[in-house]
Amino acid sequence: MGLTLTEGDLSIEFTDALNGFVFDQMDANLPNYHGIGQMGRVDFIVEIEEALIFIEIKDPSNPNAQTKGKEKFLKQLEKGELADTFAQKFIDSFIYRWAENEVNKPIRYICLVTLDQALLINLTDKIKEKLPPMGRETPRWKRKFYEICLVLNIESWNQLFAQWPVKRISSELSDI
Repeated sequence: MGLTLTEGDLSIEFTDALNGFVFDQMDANLPNYHGIGQMGRVDFIVEIEEALIFIEIKDPSNPNAQTKGKEKFLKQLEKGELADTFAQKFIDSFIYRWAENEVNKPIRYICLVTLDQALLINLTDKIKEKLPPMGRETPRWKRKFYEICLVLNIESWNQLFAQWPVKRISSELSDI
């Protein structure tokens, strides 16, 4: 089943998705209403044959983004606050899906951030440091909390996941 999910000005086509939805849905009239605003939540959850993929998207390079918002985002990145935010969104999303009895496959966490990859170089490691087991050995654990954690920009995403292309909607519309 093909599936296209949209967040702001970005869309991702998941050509091999078995299922997927907007996880941070806060509209009570829609079927995937989250309902707990105090919990962090990733933008999308997509199921493929071998894994669940939790996806968080931050788009400071959106052509419609305010300069002030982008500056704030860069300061949060610089101070390490984004790693805290991304880690908490993953943990809360995991707990929510676990409570729904929907954590039945390995989980891959992918953050799509529309900045130059050089600015994102350490963010993956900083997020991993905050996710259980925080880099420690856990001999009693029978399962991994997550299988993969990556932070990518659009270019690196499209190279690594060519089967799931990310597109900027506004640039596609301007080509028409």
